[in-house]
Amino acid sequence: MTLKWSDTSGIFPSAAPAMQQHPCYGAACRALGAEVLNLSFGRGTAPLATAQVVLRRWPLLGRFALVTRGPVWSEQFPPADRHTALHALVDQLAQRFTGVILTPDRDQGRDLLEGRGLLRMMSPFHLAEIDLTGPHSARRAALDQKWRNRLNRAEASGLQVKITRLPADPQHWLLRAEAAQSRQRRYSRLPPSFSVAWETATPGGTRLFSLYQAGRPIAGILVLLHAPTATYHIGWTGPEGRHVSAHNLLMWQAGCWLAERGYTGFDLGVLDTETTPGLARFKLGAGAKPVHLSSTWMRAPGTAMVARLGAAWSQHWGAVSPGPNGWPGRMS
Repeated sequence: MTLKWSDTSGIFPSAAPAMQQHPCYGAACRALGAEVLNLSFGRGTAPLATAQVVLRRWPLLGRFALVTRGPVWSEQFPPADRHTALHALVDQLAQRFTGVILTPDRDQGRDLLEGRGLLRMMSPFHLAEIDLTGPHSARRAALDQKWRNRLNRAEASGLQVKITRLPADPQHWLLRAEAAQSRQRRYSRLPPSFSVAWETATPGGTRLFSLYQAGRPIAGILVLLHAPTATYHIGWTGPEGRHVSAHNLLMWQAGCWLAERGYTGFDLGVLDTETTPGLARFKLGAGAKPVHLSSTWMRAPGTAMVARLGAAWSQHWGAVSPGPNGWPGRMS
């Protein structure tokens, strides 16, 4: 087998990819002016693996290749050969760009880059995902009791969930409200323009679930569609919405809407029980299960030596436990 990844276009993963490896994500990034590479391993229109690579230039450093939650492996690709193919991808990208940053999905419980001479930038973390393949009754029964009680109260309020596409308006009320919320709570996220770019690049690729009271919005969430799964992207709830447990109702209705249309999974994002324990409880209460991801790794000039020194330090002194967000912090 020739260990070579080829530049491709129009060849999509044969397996269900994560959002960052889906063609819709690449289209949104391109709409914002980013350069995106699509690589495949193997010949023909049904490759053994695909990788979507976003290129980013950092001042004084140069161009870096970012591979998030990839590659996507075909079931026909023997698991024993995947680590070799992944390292071939790292080698090829390192020849073309200043550095490579990867956060691959775990493969059969393994981090394929562990112990391979790359510099660990961030320790492994978890995502929260809801399985939408079961019947409605089973998904309702999987809710935490307190979470379900809040949902019952929200349903009894008589408020109706409005479901629409996100208008191509960067000043939409949900985008403005969530931007203000992120500044207040000091968390990072993709810019509002990304939401608009997703809908613009893939018309019909967003769904806005919102609640109104007396003609004013009191809560809303935005879901990005990338069949066969979807991702909770942003959300906001005002004081009136919190009073009626609006977010519980919106989350449940979004899951039902997706399941009715054949979506198999609903990604709720990072599950951080240390920094945001309340949010983590909310996601788990909604029926989500933890999904363990790999570390974030870097290959760039000088990082191999740092990685070797770090390995030697750990062997001599013992591994140092990272903070809740790893070191040097999550990249957004």
